[in-house]
Amino acid sequence: MSPDDDTKPRPSLDGESSTVVILRAPIERDKALLSRGYLTVIRGANHDLGSYVVIESSVSIGRGQDVDLRLQDDGVSRRHISIDRNEDASYVLSDLGSTNGTWVGGEAVDTKRSLRDGDKIFVGDTVLRFALADDIDLGYQTEVAQIVGQDPLTGLESKRRFDDALAHAVAHAVATSPSHAAPLALLMMDMDGVKSINDTHGHLFGAHVIGETGRIIALHLGNGGHACRFGGDEFCAFLPRVDLEAARESAETMRLAVEHAGMKMNGIDLAPTLSIGIAVCPTDADDATELLARADAALYRAKAAGKNQVSI
Repeated sequence: MSPDDDTKPRPSLDGESSTVVILRAPIERDKALLSRGYLTVIRGANHDLGSYVVIESSVSIGRGQDVDLRLQDDGVSRRHISIDRNEDASYVLSDLGSTNGTWVGGEAVDTKRSLRDGDKIFVGDTVLRFALADDIDLGYQTEVAQIVGQDPLTGLESKRRFDDALAHAVAHAVATSPSHAAPLALLMMDMDGVKSINDTHGHLFGAHVIGETGRIIALHLGNGGHACRFGGDEFCAFLPRVDLEAARESAETMRLAVEHAGMKMNGIDLAPTLSIGIAVCPTDADDATELLARADAALYRAKAAGKNQVSI
């Protein structure tokens, strides 16, 4: 018997005691107890809440696209701060010349600041919590983040997160001056043929093609794009800084990718297609609700015209 096994006396039916051996799976204790630093967004834009990043060596945080943890906070610089892990497992925060500054524990950070477990970092209107955690804690954090922020079938972000991101992106596109126009394209997408797949082969086959289509959409989103499963076999995506012609090209790429994906399950060929409607902000609408309505109307035209096509 190994040292990890427990023995407990247990009464038997005939009144005599017996011994129960409780076997425990071996645990890699040394590995499990190795602490690493990570950051979690605990206050800020709804889309960002609960987002986190593990600091393996160095991470950057900001509003730009080339950072490790991207925040939807206009008070945050494009590259606001970085955090580095030293060889002695200590962590140092550096302000990267941010416009509005950085605070830790109520004190402004001039250039650098050592971090301690539990420190709260203030950037713009966002608060990040720095913490040390072992692999077990980090695994739990990952599970929670996936439950809250992802659609389990497709791996795309949850609709709640998508809606918050879209509202922020539309407001940004509308607020941008005409001399620096930053259009935003919205794609409403509906799969063709899923009902037939469900009726013929069962809903597990329908779920399979929905999941595969979500992954194809994610693959072709491009830098900075967002997508979600809007409901059932419908999807929605937006592409910042993309005009109508570029959006049409991206939509055609997604449509063709789904059409020629060669989806199969249990050896059965499945051939769903994708109809897509496009609207562009601020040309077609200057708020998220109206933009969705315009893209949905374009999608209806694509379906009415024969499906498996893109409409504007």
